Amino acid sequence: MNNVLQGLMVPGFPHLAFPDVCSGSWQSFVTAMNQAAQRVDAAEPDLLVLYSAQWISVLGHSFQYAAHPQGLHVDENWHELGALPFAFEVERPLTAQAEALARQAGLATRLVDYEGFPIDTGTIVALRYLNAQRQRSVVLVSANIYASPEDCMTLGAAMAQAVEESGKRAVFINCSLLSHQFLNEAVSPESDRFSSPEADQWNQRFLGLLQQGSTQEALALAPDYIANAQPEMNLKGFYWMMGALNMPNRPADVMAYGPFWGTGAVVLAY
Repeated sequence: MNNVLQGLMVPGFPHLAFPDVCSGSWQSFVTAMNQAAQRVDAAEPDLLVLYSAQWISVLGHSFQYAAHPQGLHVDENWHELGALPFAFEVERPLTAQAEALARQAGLATRLVDYEGFPIDTGTIVALRYLNAQRQRSVVLVSANIYASPEDCMTLGAAMAQAVEESGKRAVFINCSLLSHQFLNEAVSPESDRFSSPEADQWNQRFLGLLQQGSTQEALALAPDYIANAQPEMNLKGFYWMMGALNMPNRPADVMAYGPFWGTGAVVLAY
């Protein structure tokens, strides 16, 4: 896949769009997101392909097809942070081809063509860093709650094939978390911690394999990891990225890892 330049995994907390509230341990994620943005700029992609675990769908895999999504978004959990303005351009021809290829591969798919369709926090936060100047078009796909790991890998592979056929160059972004248990209390950067020591241990065990380039071993561990640490959407975004990157055997570069409101957040790059 010569035109799939990089893969990134990033968190989608709204706090990251407001660096002033990200002191202490959360500052490391702001720094890492800026580093990820520098990597994207250096790769000079034509477009970004993004899978957000916060855009949940139930009737198959949805592809954003509205040409110019824009508006104001308020996070449903942390509304006190304020409005998140957003605007970006959708790569429509490539989106249509990716949807068609995924459908031909046996997946349930649909195009979403409605300018007022809600855009999730994770997508907005990721694009705020990685497409800050709106210089690149975007392909967005939803997280189908019923998709199996194999479905997610098929989806990623189909989207990578669409990129190759287009001749354009893309960075693939998985916006999701590792362990996904929130602390049910007010949390500051100074008081933040993992929901449990075991969640942290499982996260680090999984990340350690990725840092070694032991992708097959990580996939073998995944069912136990999911059962014990409950990563966001059961790692669907990770499986999608593995399909898009064709199971990379090179080490992942972890730029930041730690707790964020009790969950396990990471910024990593392939």
